[in-house]
Amino acid sequence: MNTRIEKQKVLLFSPIFYPDTGGPAIQGKFLAEMLQQNGFLVYVIKFGPNDLINSDINIFSLNWLPNPDFGERLYRWLIGPIISTFYLFKIRPNLVIVNSVFWNGMIMGLICRLVRIPTILKFAGDWVFENLTTHKKLNVDFEEIYKENIINKLLFRLEKYFVSKFNVVWVISNFRKKNVELLTGKPRIWLQNNFHNLPEVFKPNPNRFKSPIVFVTAARLIPHKRIDVLIDTLSKLNYDYKFIIVGEGSEISNLRELASSLNINNKVFFLGKISSNLLYQILINSTVYLSWSAEEGAPNAFIEAMHFGLPIFTANVGGISEMFEEDSKAVKLINPDESKDLLDSIVNLDSSLEELKIMSLSSLKEGKKFLRSENEKIVLDFIQNLMQEVKQ
Repeated sequence: MNTRIEKQKVLLFSPIFYPDTGGPAIQGKFLAEMLQQNGFLVYVIKFGPNDLINSDINIFSLNWLPNPDFGERLYRWLIGPIISTFYLFKIRPNLVIVNSVFWNGMIMGLICRLVRIPTILKFAGDWVFENLTTHKKLNVDFEEIYKENIINKLLFRLEKYFVSKFNVVWVISNFRKKNVELLTGKPRIWLQNNFHNLPEVFKPNPNRFKSPIVFVTAARLIPHKRIDVLIDTLSKLNYDYKFIIVGEGSEISNLRELASSLNINNKVFFLGKISSNLLYQILINSTVYLSWSAEEGAPNAFIEAMHFGLPIFTANVGGISEMFEEDSKAVKLINPDESKDLLDSIVNLDSSLEELKIMSLSSLKEGKKFLRSENEKIVLDFIQNLMQEVKQ
C-alpha cells in the first residue's frame, strides 16, 4: 500500500514582497524560496500585484496600491484581517511567519494562537517609531518614545498585546532584541541574521574605482531614510561624481525638487523600482554605498552592497555596527547627528581610491556570513523544532 506523505505548509504573511523594494520584500522572497526548495509547500499573502517569483510558490495578492490615503487605510484595517483569516483557514498551514509588524499580521498571530498554529514574527520595527518617521527623528531610547505622548502609549500597549501572542519573535540584531524586550516583556526571542541567495561575483568591475565616483543608495524613499541630507551633502563636493538612487516612496517629489534647486540634476539619478538584475549590475559598477537613515535594524541593502564588494559609508545607528567585524575596513561609521561629518568622510574620496579598493576587499570577505549556505541549516532546524514543539 502506498502511503502519501503530505508536505508541511508554511504561510508567509508579507505585505511588502518582491518585486517591491525594501528589506522585508527581498528577505521575504529569499525565505519563501529557501523553504520551497527544502520541501515545504509555501503560500504567500502580499499587498501588491500578483507577480509570481516561482511557479511552486502560491501567492495570494490583495492588489492594494502603495501610499494609501487615510480612507483607504481605514478600509484595509477593517477588511484586511477578514481576507487574511479566510486564507488562513483555507490553507490550514503548519506554520505562519509574519514578515514585519503589520495590523493584519497581528490579527493573524492572535488567531493562530487560539487555534494552536505555531507563529514567528519577523520583527523589523515597531509602530511607535513608524509613527515618528515623518520627523526624521534620531532616537535609540525606545523606552522614552513609548511614553512620550498618549498616542505612543496607546500604540505601545496595543502592539505589546499582539506581539506577545507569537510563539517566537525573530530579530536580526541585538539592537532589535533590546527593542523587543522593552516592547513585549519576556518573549521568546530568536536572534538570526538575514541571508541571501545572490548571484556570485567572479570579477568586480576594475573601473569602479576610477573617476567619476559613483555613489549609490537603495531604499524606500520615506522621511527617516534622510536621503535629502545625502543629496545636500553631495552637492558640496568639488570632484566629479554621480549619485544613483534606487527605490520609490512618498519623498520622491521632494527629493527631485531638492536636486533641482541645488543644480545637480545632471549628477543625481532617480531610477525608481527596478529589477533585481539591474540593481546587481548597478552595485557591481558603483564605487561607494551611502546611507544616512535615522534608524535601522540590520539593513538588507547593506548585505547586497557587501556581497558585491562595495565600501559602505553610513550613519552609525541601530544595529548597523553589529553587521561588521570589530575595526572593520569595509565600513565607515559616521556620527548620525552631524552631516558635516558625512561631508568630511567623502570630501577627498577622489584622492583615496586605493583605500576604497581595500575597503572593497574587506566588504566582499565580511559579506560571506550572510550567504544562504551559511544560515540555511540553522533556520530550517529552528523552524522544524518549533513546529514539533507546538504539536506536542
